[in-house]
Amino acid sequence: MINKDQICKNIDECLDARVVTFLNPYSILKLSESKTSLKHFDKLCIDGIALKIFLGFVYKNSDIERISFDFTSVANHVFEKAAANKESGFVLGSDVKSNSKFINIIHSSFSGIQLEGRSGYFNDDADLADLLGSLANSNYEFIVIGMGAVKQEEVANTLVENGFKGKIYTCGGFIHQTAMNGGEYYPAWIDKLNLRFVYRMVKEPTTILRYLVDYPKSFYMLTRNMQSFKC
Repeated sequence: MINKDQICKNIDECLDARVVTFLNPYSILKLSESKTSLKHFDKLCIDGIALKIFLGFVYKNSDIERISFDFTSVANHVFEKAAANKESGFVLGSDVKSNSKFINIIHSSFSGIQLEGRSGYFNDDADLADLLGSLANSNYEFIVIGMGAVKQEEVANTLVENGFKGKIYTCGGFIHQTAMNGGEYYPAWIDKLNLRFVYRMVKEPTTILRYLVDYPKSFYMLTRNMQSFKC
């Protein structure tokens, strides 16, 4: 399950880590079903209030902070640091139009940052392998991967195994959400009231089944397997 030592307690731990993914109940369910290893990830960030509360109960620890790769949480810090240091990064994910629009938004918002990218859709496995081999041998300081649960973790694992030395962040739907809204996805009052899941169901109806079906299934699985958590 989830190793307690891998969990980010705050944003600083996330920023200091080299390979990070952001877990919510849906991604935990899918990663468990696929038996995808998280051994290459230095830190696991807990993305969601309900999961934060659950793990706080499991580990008797209320210090776990909700951390998401979006503008309500860690993304600003990552891009601000990259802009200040004139770091170069690569954004992998979403469709061609959304990826391009996302990069333009980040360039406009964070002067000095150097970003390139491409969509998360490939002709075949060989096409993907060629890109990952090229990225692994590149000089990018960081790569942001938004390909959805399981696929983005598998891609991150492959980059590490192929020798990529920079930082890696998964980001779920952050790329297309940012492109869709032209910037910040969640209104401030939605974020403050922790109603992000409700907002997503309204904006993206395809997530309704995820919240109403997959989330309960995930918590059921987590509850049944509490004894296997690594403390």
